[in-house]
Amino acid sequence: MERARAPRIVRRIFRFFLFALILGVNGIIFWRFCSAGIPKKVKYIQPNEVLASAYVAADGNLTAFRQEQATITRGAKNAGYFSVVQCVFFPDAGQVQLVFRYNKSTLRHLKEDKGLDALPEKSGTHFVVSLLRTTDLTPTNKKDNNNPATLAETRYYASSDPVREETSLYTYFRYTFDGVWLEEDTDGVFADVFWIGDLAQEDPPVYGTLCLWDSESENIPVKLSSSERKAIEALVKD
Repeated sequence: MERARAPRIVRRIFRFFLFALILGVNGIIFWRFCSAGIPKKVKYIQPNEVLASAYVAADGNLTAFRQEQATITRGAKNAGYFSVVQCVFFPDAGQVQLVFRYNKSTLRHLKEDKGLDALPEKSGTHFVVSLLRTTDLTPTNKKDNNNPATLAETRYYASSDPVREETSLYTYFRYTFDGVWLEEDTDGVFADVFWIGDLAQEDPPVYGTLCLWDSESENIPVKLSSSERKAIEALVKD
């Protein structure tokens, strides 16, 4: 009898651990899925006077769009470091708003890449994001746009301090950039990430770059939520 019962007990133990493993894996997936959601504080459009003025001029029919572009850096030296998880263009206002994000592991890479003595504090400010707009100097010839000599560059810095929020896994920033006009000869708009420790250099190296818009891709309309419209209209009334 004991010999007959032993395999049954083993099977029960195996089933228990298998169930626990499946439950644990699903729990981790669910946790990461919930952690990856954009926090409410930075999820929605942050209106300013520039956007409010354009909203009034458009009688409330403010054009907004985005493009399908790579959302995470995939370079040989920065794969997975940085993400732009949301980006909206307001061409009537010359404004771009984006949500920039990095993982806790990015800080470990920063320590290694820059030879820092200690792991940077999660609560610290370690990166700065600016926009780079490229203009086609030979608009009649699109085939030479891979040649930097045929493009002019204009850099833009945030119009105000970014809005910040942290989760257990990520650090988020919502940036607003004004004066970014998309003209007929505009070739692309890029988000450049700099390590704050490099900014003292005359020509600081870019730590990561993501394309936000290019002249060959489709503009996808973005519909503002009712709460976002109310926030803009409240600014108009003030």
